Amino acid sequence: MKPNPPHSELLRRIRRHSGKPTQHTFLDSYLGTSHPRYPINIPTLRNIGRDWMKENKEMPANEFKNVLTSLVHGKSSTEKTMAGILLNLSTHQQQEFDPIIVDDWLEHLEGWAEVDGLCTGRYSDWQLAQNFDVWKKILTVLSKSENIHKRRASLVFFCSPLRKEPNLPLVTLALRNVDRLKAEKHILITKAISWVLRSGAIWHKALIKKYVLSKKDMLPKIAVRETLTMINTGKKTKSKPI
Repeated sequence: MKPNPPHSELLRRIRRHSGKPTQHTFLDSYLGTSHPRYPINIPTLRNIGRDWMKENKEMPANEFKNVLTSLVHGKSSTEKTMAGILLNLSTHQQQEFDPIIVDDWLEHLEGWAEVDGLCTGRYSDWQLAQNFDVWKKILTVLSKSENIHKRRASLVFFCSPLRKEPNLPLVTLALRNVDRLKAEKHILITKAISWVLRSGAIWHKALIKKYVLSKKDMLPKIAVRETLTMINTGKKTKSKPI
């Protein structure tokens, strides 16, 4: 997919602040992606995104969606990460595109950093609460996908909104997806399960604790341990004695 003009301008700014893209580094392995990555730090990337959004604050939703799509289809992990940054900085009006496009975007993302950058933040805070019926269908389909990155997305999309305020329909749907994926062993899923359970426990402690205790022999051990520790101590791991 050829970059559209706004994507090309963003890429020009990224290149101005970095060197040539690299691939197959230790960091790439940690991030879980095979996509090349420009050597640019996240604060600088956010500043580029922030400046661009100020210049394009009146961009309509459909045009903004096309910019995000072009970035997500880009060659580098940096371009894909920029899509998540812009989405997080966008206005509610700019986010009023058909969210079914998320399914296509996730076809082009790999690893926890790229997926989580798209699925957490202000976009998920607002969208999941405001358009629950639409997102219920989308997240259920994602949780059944053969693509592990989509399955991770079906969990981490809940994390930010669950931490923001109590929402019983949302936490109920989150537990349904957790239950569907609880037997998986890959760290992309086991860590996501722990994250969403801990997020849900902020406002729904009794419900999450009851669920975890009833499923403790089936859930990933790390999810059981971190969630119960967080419920009991406020932290996901026990403090080591001095």
